[in-house]
Amino acid sequence: MIEDPKRILLIQLRAIGDVILTTPAVRLVKRRFPTAKIDFVTNAVPAEILQGNPHIHRIIPKTYAKNDILGALRFFAGLRCNRYDIVVDFLGTPGTAQMTFFSGAKTRIGYDLRIRKFAYTHIRPTARSDIYNALAKMTLLEPLGIKPEDPYPEIFVTEDARQWAENYFDDNKLDGNRIVAVAPAAKRQARRWMPEYYAEVSDWLLEEGYSVVMPWGPGEKEYVEGVAGRMKRKPLLTPPLNLMQLAALLQRCQLLLCNCGGTKHFAAAVGTSTLSMYGASDPRAWTPPDDP
Repeated sequence: MIEDPKRILLIQLRAIGDVILTTPAVRLVKRRFPTAKIDFVTNAVPAEILQGNPHIHRIIPKTYAKNDILGALRFFAGLRCNRYDIVVDFLGTPGTAQMTFFSGAKTRIGYDLRIRKFAYTHIRPTARSDIYNALAKMTLLEPLGIKPEDPYPEIFVTEDARQWAENYFDDNKLDGNRIVAVAPAAKRQARRWMPEYYAEVSDWLLEEGYSVVMPWGPGEKEYVEGVAGRMKRKPLLTPPLNLMQLAALLQRCQLLLCNCGGTKHFAAAVGTSTLSMYGASDPRAWTPPDDP
C-alpha cells in the first residue's frame, strides 16, 4: 500500500442518489490523505451535484457512450496519463472495472464480483444491504486504513442556486418557517406511496397553514400534476430544476415528504428533515443510523 499517494481516483457513475451517498467516503479519503489530489469519475448529470466539493480536485464526466469502443479507449488512456496511485471503484460494473484496471494504479480496490474482481488488487465483500448505503460504501476504504464513520452526505450548494431559491421563495411569498416539500414521484412504481395519500396529507398541511411545494424531475411532471389534481387546494409546483437548484430549494424547507429515492438524499445532504415512505426497499439501507 502506498503511504503517501499523490493522486487518487474514485469512481461512481450513477445514480444521482448513489453519487450523493459517496460523498462521505470522499471526505474520509481526503481526511486520511490531505495532500493527495482526489479525482471523481461520474456520469455527466450527477457530476453537477459535486460542484464546489472542496475534497475533490477534479470531476471527470464519463464521455463515451455504450458500445463506443474507441471512445472508451481514449477515456481509459486519459485516466492512465493521470498516473493515479490508488483507484476505488464504488460501482463495480464491467465498465468501471475496466476503468480501474486500465488506470495502471498500483492499488485498485473493488468488490468481490465474478470476473470483475480480477481488475482489482484489493477485493472487498459486496456491500451489505442491511446498513446505510454510505457506510456500506466505506467498507471499500478499509485497505487504506479508513474505518467507516461519519456517514452523512453533503452537497455544497452554489451561490447561484442559493440566489435562485431566495428569489423563488420571495416571488411566491413563501413563509420560510412553514414550508414542506412533497415529492410523490419515483422511477420504480413499487417505491411510490399511493397518490391519493400524498394528496390527502398535502391538503392537511395546507389546512394547517403550511406551504406545500412539489418539485419534480425529468418525466415526473405529469405524475406530480396528477397528485395535485386530486387535492382540494392547490400546492405550488416548481418549474424544471437543475440538481443544484433542487438542493437549494430543499435546504430552505423544514421537511421533505417523499418516497425512497434520490430526493431524500438531497435533503439529508443539506440538513433538511425527511419523512420517507418505504415500499420495496429496506429503510436501513437508505436512512442514516440514529438520524434525529
